[in-house]
Amino acid sequence: MAIVLPPLVQRASPNRSARHGTGIDLLVWHETAGAYAGAVAWLCNTDSQASAHVVIREDGQQATQLVPLAVKAWHACAYNPRSVGVEHANVTAKGYATEEQLRVSARVFGWLCLHLNVPPRWSRDGRSPGVCRHLDLGALGCGHTQCGPDLSGWLHFLDLLHHELARGGFRKTWAK
Repeated sequence: MAIVLPPLVQRASPNRSARHGTGIDLLVWHETAGAYAGAVAWLCNTDSQASAHVVIREDGQQATQLVPLAVKAWHACAYNPRSVGVEHANVTAKGYATEEQLRVSARVFGWLCLHLNVPPRWSRDGRSPGVCRHLDLGALGCGHTQCGPDLSGWLHFLDLLHHELARGGFRKTWAK
């Protein structure tokens, strides 16, 4: 069965601000510290002082957009103005995503790369355009050193991303 973009629910997080004209050239992989519904609720709570553009459910069968792509979400500190943050709901050990969630995420990242003209290459430290794990951003990314797949999982994800881009057939619109 071919992987498709999941249904996208819209829910507005108040934790956002203007990009002030800064262009997007970085996509950041995040993972939550809990289940999908709780993560969405927390990222919509002003007390969290955090948000993401999109949260993907554990099984990959639904996603919620919390912040419009043209607006800055609060997910990676110094990188917020130029990045889009994608959270992956996770109730397992850190750095582990189900294969189904990885495949759907690769499709989502592929759509974002094409839609936002972000190169599908690993930005190892966030300085160059591309895709990265939150842990790759170090202290300037808020110091979340255990957020994202381990090296083998990340390389597998990048392979899936390139496979999805080669497969093509992306719909024109998905996220706003």
